[in-house]
Amino acid sequence: MSTWAIPLAVGAAAAWALGMTAAKPALRSWDGLSYLLGRWVLVALLALLYAGISGRLTFPGWRPTAMAALAGVLDAAAGGILYVTALQRTSAYRATTLSNTAPFWGVLASVLFLGEPLRWGVVVAAGLVVIGAWYLTERDTANGRPSDPFGTFLALSAGILWGFAETVPSKLALEGGLSPSTLLFVFAVAGVLGLLALMPLLRRRVPRRADRRGLRFVLLSAVGGAFLGWILWLVALTRAPASVLSPVRGATMIFAFAYSVVFLRERPTRRAIVGLAFAVAGVFLVVFVV
Repeated sequence: MSTWAIPLAVGAAAAWALGMTAAKPALRSWDGLSYLLGRWVLVALLALLYAGISGRLTFPGWRPTAMAALAGVLDAAAGGILYVTALQRTSAYRATTLSNTAPFWGVLASVLFLGEPLRWGVVVAAGLVVIGAWYLTERDTANGRPSDPFGTFLALSAGILWGFAETVPSKLALEGGLSPSTLLFVFAVAGVLGLLALMPLLRRRVPRRADRRGLRFVLLSAVGGAFLGWILWLVALTRAPASVLSPVRGATMIFAFAYSVVFLRERPTRRAIVGLAFAVAGVFLVVFVV
């Protein structure tokens, strides 16, 4: 195993968390649909450029391509809409923590859909994640209002979709011969098409709003978050087994929590910190055991 594999995976986790946290200020100037479309169009262009330069833009067949497209629709489009809506209804640290339970849901999906064995660690981790989610729905002592339970539900739902998309369709696409760079390109394009398909249903409730002041946060989320995070992760996977790097993916939750406190000046309560600890413990337990 290359000595650079772990640092690259940590960099991927930090980049993904940066993109997720940058979404909060971006959504102050951009509506959710415009933000997601702008983000994934940029990622698709960068992925195409990267695949062309590396000479890895290949399509071995329709089945793995369809699996990559399914992952993009579920992750970038459906999961993205759930996440940005959650960000607008609850705090960034709560939304990022709950959505970053994705590694746990990914393992659960692999048990249910890929036939991998269910171990005791998964059962214990499930309990820890549920307890953590409950703690994260505490009253907001800063303003005396209860936190929005629907926002919490949306963030957790985004994590479920992300976890499934990262494991079942993505794994099947890679096993079918799709290169990582091509997978990222198809993933991003499918996400854009999925958002365009949903736009007629959502645009009436989400009026278009794209202020130039929020452009830098959209760029940060797309380039420094989604694209850079995926590239670092894919390079890391070429240097070490996925089983070695999987626990590092759970660090996204920790980075996102720290970013929301340091850069967004959010002040989580003690109860929220306890919830974070339970959720992180669940994610790390399941990836270490399984």
